[in-house]
Amino acid sequence: MKTSIFTKTGIISCSLLLAASLFVACSDDEKYDVVGNPDNLVYFKANAENTITGTIVHTPVGHFGAVDAKFPVRILRPATQETRVTVTIDNSLISAYNEANGTNYVAMPESAIDASRLTVTIPKDSIAARDTIVVKVLESAFPNLNEKAYLLPIRISQVQGDGKGSEERGIGYVLVSTEDKLIKEIGSADDVLGSVLTDYAGWTAKYSTGAEINAGELFDGSLENGPQLRTDGNEGKNTCVIVDMQKQQNVSGFRLARYWKSYWGGWWIEEYYFSSVHIDLSNDGTTWTEAGTALEADMPKADGYQYISFYGPVPARYLRLTIESGESAVSSLAELGVFVN
Repeated sequence: MKTSIFTKTGIISCSLLLAASLFVACSDDEKYDVVGNPDNLVYFKANAENTITGTIVHTPVGHFGAVDAKFPVRILRPATQETRVTVTIDNSLISAYNEANGTNYVAMPESAIDASRLTVTIPKDSIAARDTIVVKVLESAFPNLNEKAYLLPIRISQVQGDGKGSEERGIGYVLVSTEDKLIKEIGSADDVLGSVLTDYAGWTAKYSTGAEINAGELFDGSLENGPQLRTDGNEGKNTCVIVDMQKQQNVSGFRLARYWKSYWGGWWIEEYYFSSVHIDLSNDGTTWTEAGTALEADMPKADGYQYISFYGPVPARYLRLTIESGESAVSSLAELGVFVN
């Protein structure tokens, strides 16, 4: 019969080993700010970096964009009591962020920030706050935000109830860039702002020289007719068309098609597209505001059409489109569609 004997010394040694192993495990856990931390930490869960970006676009006809950043708040373990979490905008974090990332962000003016939703409550026995922290830049402040890039840092500053704010995950960033343009880069026709008009009754069109265009051919849904665009400019590849929509519309984009059926064989040549469209807008037909130029790469193609989208709707009655035909001077504007919002 085999007997196991535990000496007093052996018991003490085992106890020391167990204590040491527990100490090492706890020490390892303390390296983590959220997972494995002995404290019940409160933190943001917006995305991996707790960083949200936004863009404000300045144009000659308005200022567009939306900076409405949402930061869900969580607690590591179910709260043992109702817990109120308060967030503060902390511009002292900007210099460290710039140094770490090689950036040159500046602080967002306080007057530009809607700070009305910086407090949330985590219900008892829950791990998620009832509401969401929202950091919003006021649209009324857009015209005055002219720096290239702003940083709006937020930090969990107070936890009343269970737990405490996480030092790592309790910080979030809103990065806001600004640019001067109106034409928006889009990936497909579905990205055009607004919806295309279906009623063009009474609309008129002409060349910049004053020669009239049969507007009916521009809006009849057929890609097999349209006014010739050949002129003496740029080896016969450029022309300028002016459209009177008869009343002010909130223009948000365009749908254009070249007459691209081959003269020689009757087949469709899909390579025939406009290479650029320069857009000007007016309310009186005399004073024009430049909206910008859409290059072929900026105009997604679908079913023979090219699409242009603005960042936001622009009030206008008159459209002036300076069109470059592209590879072939044998071209015409078969169809024009106007998106409104």
